[in-house]
Amino acid sequence: MRSWYRVGIFVSVLMTLLVVLPFGVRAQEAPPISDGTQGGDNAAPQPTQAPPVFQQGYAPTYTVRATREGLVGKRTANGYRIPERAWFVALPSWKVLSSQGGNEFQVRVTFEDKSIVVPVWDVGPWNTNDEYWTPERRFYRDLPIGMPMAQAAVQFGYNGGLDMFGRKVTLGNGIDIADGAFLDGLGMRHNDWVRVTFLWMGLDPGPQGQVDASVGNAAYPPGTVIVDNGGEGYTSSAKVSWYDNFCGLNGKHDWTIGTIDPSTSENTATWSTHIDQIGYYEAMAFIPPCGRAATRAAIYKVNANGAEREVWVDQSLQSGRWASLGMYNMATPGTSSVTLTDVTGDDAQGVRFDAVMWVPRYDTMPPVSWVQEIAPMDGGAYLIHWGGNDDVSGINSFDVEYRLNGGDWVNWQSGTGASEALFTPPSSGEFQFRARARDWMGKEAGWSEDPVTMKSIVVP
Repeated sequence: MRSWYRVGIFVSVLMTLLVVLPFGVRAQEAPPISDGTQGGDNAAPQPTQAPPVFQQGYAPTYTVRATREGLVGKRTANGYRIPERAWFVALPSWKVLSSQGGNEFQVRVTFEDKSIVVPVWDVGPWNTNDEYWTPERRFYRDLPIGMPMAQAAVQFGYNGGLDMFGRKVTLGNGIDIADGAFLDGLGMRHNDWVRVTFLWMGLDPGPQGQVDASVGNAAYPPGTVIVDNGGEGYTSSAKVSWYDNFCGLNGKHDWTIGTIDPSTSENTATWSTHIDQIGYYEAMAFIPPCGRAATRAAIYKVNANGAEREVWVDQSLQSGRWASLGMYNMATPGTSSVTLTDVTGDDAQGVRFDAVMWVPRYDTMPPVSWVQEIAPMDGGAYLIHWGGNDDVSGINSFDVEYRLNGGDWVNWQSGTGASEALFTPPSSGEFQFRARARDWMGKEAGWSEDPVTMKSIVVP
């Protein structure tokens, strides 16, 4: 029998005061999401209108690494030509780009004793699809809210240390700040950590704004189903006992100590619900932010429409967050369940059992795609690698084209499910390659000639 531990009463009381907040029982509609439609193959995505406030109270503030954006004389993503000492910022998503000269999306940036409010007029750094500040984050959902994908790439080797275009991330920055705002407004002299408040998400808390990541402030889209530990749809068993701690959704969660040996397993729990509306759902598990050091390798088993998937979650990294268990196509009404046991990928760490939810996801965006690498092979051939991301339903197929010396584009791969193929050059010259993707809902991005998403080779 394994040894068992209880958390001290004073810790429970303290965490109750710090963490337990009333659950938002009134589901609020998520902000509208643009369908990403562009005016032509080369048109930049248009900025969306500012969404309504969907958090109660103050806008969230997160600490991220900031870098200085120079590029004087160049144009930003919204067409603004950058003068010396400009005041604006860049965030890594087209979804929050203000119009040229507009203030639809603004942030408060605080560094030491200085704080300024500036508009979002550019897209970057690194990624263009990373809304790390919102619970409605479309990509990289296994990262905590408030952590930029670029930061995770540098700190943890996330995504192999690469950005969405396959480039090696060398700075884990989540915001670029234009020269004037960086030097004059904030008094910064080198890249550093700043606090960023995302003002379209709530009220401006002022320079002393704090991170508001409590689950009680989350906005859940209509149709979300939540099953809490101890509630309807939750079943559990223990050969010896469970421990509990007073934090988490609705103020309490169960926990036990993990084992790497299945023969010594003692605890298991299942969250079940019946999904009536067909469509795509994301399963998510809430990881309470208190208690014994959490496992870095909890093993969830998700059953949707009879198909089972095993998902490993780092509960330590996801503490205080909804951790994604993946996207599932509920093609017919039926039961979906999530099962977690005390069998983990590491030994003697805490395994936390709290709430699981199923969130309806609507495939509103076409996938993004790029040519990632061109590798020379023996015999004069080249191995072309391409890839992409989709927000909900996943990528179904790719098309790949090439052109020679800037001429007309030639279809090379059409409707392929592969992500690489050998290319034998028909002649010498400079060959450029581009890719586009379509998802399982039939949405297809237009061809792009963005040099970031294309790759070229010169064949002698």
